[in-house]
Amino acid sequence: MRIRRIGVLFTVMALSVAVASCGGDESTTSTTVATVTTEAPATTEAPATTEAPATTEAPATTEAPPAEILLDAPLVTGFAVDGDPGEWADVPSLDLTLEPIGGETLEAKNAVVKVAHDGESVYVLFQVEDAYNWVLGEDPHFTSAVGVQWAIDQSAGGAMGASDDDQETSLGMVDIWHWELECAAGEVSGGATAGPGEGSDPGDDGACNFDDEWSTSPTEREDDNGDGAENSLSGSWSHSDPTADAAGTWTFEMSRPLDTGDSTDAAFAAGESGLLALAYWDADATPEGWEDNGHVQSANLGWINVTFAS
Repeated sequence: MRIRRIGVLFTVMALSVAVASCGGDESTTSTTVATVTTEAPATTEAPATTEAPATTEAPATTEAPPAEILLDAPLVTGFAVDGDPGEWADVPSLDLTLEPIGGETLEAKNAVVKVAHDGESVYVLFQVEDAYNWVLGEDPHFTSAVGVQWAIDQSAGGAMGASDDDQETSLGMVDIWHWELECAAGEVSGGATAGPGEGSDPGDDGACNFDDEWSTSPTEREDDNGDGAENSLSGSWSHSDPTADAAGTWTFEMSRPLDTGDSTDAAFAAGESGLLALAYWDADATPEGWEDNGHVQSANLGWINVTFAS
């Protein structure tokens, strides 16, 4: 079993609620007293003025929870995993600002995500605005990399324990599609094409490093190796200006059967929802390329709730 240290994958949100406070209700009334003399009744003292009740303080404003992030995954036909986003024009999109995990000083990235299905497979389009860096055979840390994460356990945190407070609570199982670009643009990556490398777990992609992984820990992940373990991922990428260091947009197109029967894969179905989070590693993050925990991600916004159309 191969275990790879990843630092932390994504980040989480916390909600705070202010507590309402109220002032007391105070009132006093003096006792009425009558006095008598032998000459004439003394004037009866008027009751002292009753103090008005103290004003009750208004409750402190309660912070509203953030709006749930929703994304529709429509039913489509004729999709091909080729790195060309043209066929995605009519699919609803979600614009994102990917931000660094806590403690990192990386540059935020603008991104777009779309999800669709054809009744048999799920398709994901992930686009990130960033410079082009890719050389065949070079250390993959010197090119972009992406992570697509789906909740298997509904208790899982989108951050996989990225904050100190979350380390012991965000341990539900997640399905991770982890892609380091070792094959060229337009070439299909993933286990559906290559299968695992020799002596590797079934989730490994032996040719292009598009691995099907799982995790229950914020600091470790493993290639799929459970009941029915396999890697049926397919992916193809492109860049709008494939010139060294040119500004532009990366396009990562991915697909996988809705339900693989693999216990370490998330299962999807028409009419149901799945929880999604995204990460991106930038080759320019350090002079040595990107580092495991040096990435920007979507999970600071919370899970993206994807609904698969009937």
